Amino acid sequence: ADEETVAKALALYKPYYAAHCQIKTKPYAGVLELMAALKAEGFRLAVVSNKPDEAVRALRAEFFAGTISIAVGEKTGIRRKPAPDTLLAAMAQLGADPASTVYVGDSEVDIATARAAGLPCISVLWGFRDRDLLEQAGAQQFAADAGELARLLD
Repeated sequence: ADEETVAKALALYKPYYAAHCQIKTKPYAGVLELMAALKAEGFRLAVVSNKPDEAVRALRAEFFAGTISIAVGEKTGIRRKPAPDTLLAAMAQLGADPASTVYVGDSEVDIATARAAGLPCISVLWGFRDRDLLEQAGAQQFAADAGELARLLD
């Protein structure tokens, strides 16, 4: 579509999504328990997303308030993933050491984001991309479920 049509669509979509981002949205099986266990072990957790920042913060508050302190989404002045900007911003807010940081994601964009930030990436297989596509994008570590992700993070 032309730029004017895209701008009109986004002008309608963004406020609607901000108000309705929780519809049909929930954590994947085992994720809440895994995050609680990781936090109890001393892991510092963040969410980095290309969703609008307002929605990312609302979803963090709704589902992960007890386990995730930092949530960074798309906003003016910071490049979207796969640029490392949002990831680096979250790491700075956490005071995270790159040598002990791992990025967990479910897409080829996440693999490229981790690579751009110089971080290892664990690709989860319960997201919206399949293993073949993730392998083609360069994924090297995979978690089929929250239990396997916990073992890889250990």
